[in-house]
Formats: sequence, structure tokens, C-alpha cells
Amino acid sequence: MMDYMTFKVVAQKRILDYFPEEFKDAKVEVMPVVKVNKTKDAIMIRKDDSTGISPNLYLDDLYEHYRASGDVGETLGMAADLYMDRLEDTENFDFPEFSTEYIKENVFMMLVNTESNAELLKDIPHREVNDCSVFYRILIEKTDDGIASTVLDHNMAEIAGMGEQEIFLAATENTKRLFPPNIQPMTEIIRAMMVKDGMPEEIAEAVISDMGQSDFPMWVITNDCGINGAVNMLYDENLQKVAEKIQDDLYILPSSTHEVICVPAGSGDPERLAEMVQDVNMSEVSVEERLSNQVYHYDKELRKLTMATDTPNKRIEGIVAEQPLIYEAKKR
Repeated sequence: MMDYMTFKVVAQKRILDYFPEEFKDAKVEVMPVVKVNKTKDAIMIRKDDSTGISPNLYLDDLYEHYRASGDVGETLGMAADLYMDRLEDTENFDFPEFSTEYIKENVFMMLVNTESNAELLKDIPHREVNDCSVFYRILIEKTDDGIASTVLDHNMAEIAGMGEQEIFLAATENTKRLFPPNIQPMTEIIRAMMVKDGMPEEIAEAVISDMGQSDFPMWVITNDCGINGAVNMLYDENLQKVAEKIQDDLYILPSSTHEVICVPAGSGDPERLAEMVQDVNMSEVSVEERLSNQVYHYDKELRKLTMATDTPNKRIEGIVAEQPLIYEAKKR
């Protein structure tokens, strides 16, 4: 079986063998693409007469498929079919004009780990919030199947005539409107999962009733679609709502870029909780979805979010981490 580097060379040389005849003279390049928490090798294919956006094929994903199938031809054929499907979707998609007004109405926030995303952040407007950073995306479409969005970079911000502060103010309002927060006790989420998996309602209720007596209640903060919802921990009203329910200050565990988990501050040692977060990150959470290895503290009287831990594990690829509320953030 080929190693990754050999597979990359073979894929670049042979990929067009599996494309329609119209692509026989297309240009094939392998380029690094900076994503959240990682840089991926992408195969870019463009016909001489093509304009606009074309799909990327990510080589690490193709390599995993090849390792599972053991057949490079089948893998490249699958990749070509995937590319053509995505190309058709792209050509049929009605992309909006990114006018200043459109950006102001559709820019929203996403939260990522700062140290592990230095390459991504250097080319886009953002602001640091403890060990994490807020950056901005523009919503293109939101459906039941997911969301389509694009990163707002310095060039787009300049064309729109918007500075980071103006972008930030618009995004803080839009994020709540476009992706309303979803705050639930963990028991409710578990109950819904059990019912969805076929457990009768009454049995699920009985199980949850027993769990409800726990001295360690857990609440989840995300958004209505469960995508990139961890940024909702930066809104004071969300944390205050949970703190009032729990009747205690909070420790906040960064479960992923999609959600955070809140527990009573009086129920655990933050250092031990940080060890648990790191273990879960390394074993259960995909690299691109990891947010931090640290634990945060919310003081419900001061209404302030700070770091409860500051372990050496700042990076999340191999390990991560602080965070005051968004309006206390240091601009960059």
C-alpha cells in the first residue's frame, strides 16, 4: 500500500483519467488550503475555459478512503464522481453579491483556538478572546441540511469599507439572529437521543428522572443548528441563564467548536476537569472541531468570564486553551 506522499503524486498524475473527456486538458494542482486547526492538501482542477468557483478534493480524505478500500483506481473514480456532483451544485447555486449591505446583514462569528490557527488568522479580521479568537464568516445559505458560508477576509472587508470593530458589532447581533442560542440540560439531550433511538418515552423519562437527582448537573450551550455554537458562551445572557438555573458560578468545558458544557463551579476541581477535556479532545473530537484544552470560569455576581486553568497544552492538534467575555476582548 502506498504511503501518503506517494499517493499524493499518483493522485495528481492520474486523477484526470477518471474525468469526462471535456477535462482531458484541464490543469491539476495540489495546493495547501488553510482550514480551522489544520492545513489540508487540496487537488484543484480547472479547465482552461472555466471561470468562477470550482470544488476542491482534499487528499487526506481520499487517502483514508484508499487505505480502507486498497484500490487506488476505485478511490480516484469516487473522487471524480464527487467532484462532478459538487461542480454541478456550484454551477446551479445562486451566489449573492457581497455588497456592504449584504455583509452587514449576514456576517456572523465563529470561535477557534488562537495558537492552533495562527496561519488562518493572519489573513482575516479577528479579535483575541483569552486563548481563543473570534473570526467572521458570511452566511450564504441556511437549510435543514446545513449552512453554506465563506470566511470574511481583509480584502472583502476593505471592499465593503468596514473595519474590524464595525464587523464585530454587526456580527454580535447577527449571530444571535441567524443562529439563535440553544441552551438545554444534558439530561434533555440524552432523553431526546434515547427516544430517537427507539426507546419508549416513559422509559426514557424514568431514566432521566433518576439522572435528574445528580449533584453534578450539566448544561449545554450551542445554537439552533448545532454548528459552530461554542461562540454562544461569549454572550453574558446565555451564561447568566445557566448560572441562575444551577444557582452557582460556572465552570465551562469547551466540548468542541460547536458547543460548550457548563457545570457548577462548586462541584469539581478545574485542573481535573481540564485533564478530562484534554483526554476527550485527543480521543473523541476530530482535530478540526477542537476548541481548547482549558476550563473557563463564569462569576455570576461579577458577570465575568475568565480562565479557570492555564495548562501548558495550548495547541489542540496534539493538545489547547482562556477567555473573558466578548466585549472584554482584546482587538487585533
